[in-house]
Amino acid sequence: MSKNAPAIAQELKRLLIECSPLIEEYTSRVCPDCAEVCCKQRHGAFTEADRAYLAVLGEEVPSHDPSWPLDNACQFLGRTGCTKPRWQRAWRCTWFFCGPLLLELSTGPQKQARALTAALEQIMACYDQLKGAKQ
Repeated sequence: MSKNAPAIAQELKRLLIECSPLIEEYTSRVCPDCAEVCCKQRHGAFTEADRAYLAVLGEEVPSHDPSWPLDNACQFLGRTGCTKPRWQRAWRCTWFFCGPLLLELSTGPQKQARALTAALEQIMACYDQLKGAKQ
């Protein structure tokens, strides 16, 4: 028996919250020294799937400023990273790993990288399950 959408969305939220510190260990080492910001306004746009996920949770979709240039840094990018918690971000934001970040994953502590990979696999499975769940 499959779970319903609200249960899956809550599980996805929980996994994203738990995974965030693992990702942030890497981004805190790579992103501050980056010359070219990856967090662009165009990547932070919410898809229909993102909107559905947040709606199931009873959350509002953060509004994007339509006047903000798409190639500028994302409007939610603050001095220390994204101002939105990972579970409230557009799916593309959570899943984008630039070249330097991937290099850090492959050359850094492998136990930590395996833990992050396992967490991301769980998140992806949950996200796929949510897309097929009954509302």
